Amino acid sequence: MTTYSTERPLGMAEFTALTPDERVRAAQGSRGTAGFAETVRILLMLGRPRTCVPGLLAFSLGWTVAGPAFDWRYVLGLFLTLVYGLIANLYNAHTDLEEDSRNLPGRVWLLLRAGDRRVVAAGHLLSVAVLASAPLYGWDYVAAAVISLIGAHQYSYPPLRLKARPVAGLFAFSLAVFRPFVLGYFAGLHGVRAPDAEGWALIGFLIVWFVAKGMVKNLPDHDGDRAAGLRTSATVFPDRASAARAATAMTLVGYLSLPLLVLGGALPALTLLALPWAVLAYLQCRAMAKAPDAATANQVLKRDMLLSTAFLATLLVLTEPGWATAVAVALGAAVLLGSDRVALDSRRSQDVRNRPADGPAPAPARKETAA
Repeated sequence: MTTYSTERPLGMAEFTALTPDERVRAAQGSRGTAGFAETVRILLMLGRPRTCVPGLLAFSLGWTVAGPAFDWRYVLGLFLTLVYGLIANLYNAHTDLEEDSRNLPGRVWLLLRAGDRRVVAAGHLLSVAVLASAPLYGWDYVAAAVISLIGAHQYSYPPLRLKARPVAGLFAFSLAVFRPFVLGYFAGLHGVRAPDAEGWALIGFLIVWFVAKGMVKNLPDHDGDRAAGLRTSATVFPDRASAARAATAMTLVGYLSLPLLVLGGALPALTLLALPWAVLAYLQCRAMAKAPDAATANQVLKRDMLLSTAFLATLLVLTEPGWATAVAVALGAAVLLGSDRVALDSRRSQDVRNRPADGPAPAPARKETAA
């Protein structure tokens, strides 16, 4: 087994020249070589704040549907929702060395620089911060927060490792939006209460819509995930094109289910003005299907996050206009555009492999940790 010295940190070009197996061994259990400031930046990159914005908007939707006034607890809830997203992404970066070494070697290099152990520790520390804040919304709210954090953990870790289950993984992925909606709803009610008919309808819509988003999200990693032996909603299909067709169909179902909520009285008729986003979502799926390589597919995926965020922001504004909505949309735009401006992401073009997947994965070298 090759060993790697932390006395001479591997540069990114040197690291990506390694085989996938060597990349895994280099990063696995690493303590990190970056200084404090660089480590913080890398943790934010691995946490991928731009992907947390839909959850922030969903929290706002849940809060405003519940009907409370705008106050400091609402603003705190928005920030806690962002933190929850960071936690889920940090845990995912720790568990996915095998597939990321094939799909996103640059992300694995970032993990090597920050330290595999530091990444896990950061996820734990942020989880403690979320739990410490939960009693501010009521003691019964703490149980909901605990369940949410378990979901973030078990999406990536055994024994459930939901992301490795093609169907269950998609529903677990939709937790990114329906969980913050539910927590926002509970926070607005000052306690855990069963949602009313409108709340249940919105939960169902968010699940269907984000299941489709999950199918699209899995497309760029199709080849690398297959090589790593990971079963996802994309790898159950023989190629990315056929997986993209299925994702396109589900995307249209998700967006076009919006009129059903209007007919059922869960949303005002004005929200039908958000439907033109469905056309752009369809075009995004077509672009994904035609992407010639993983790097291009990842650029399409980056635009798709902008599209998804714009759609949810439009739905929020049309459903519950007001100061609370304005603050959520402004904060979401600042996080999304700001993180892009300073490159706080680990799915950049330079992070993506630029050649075919490196063949089938060997028996997993990492020992899964129930962190």
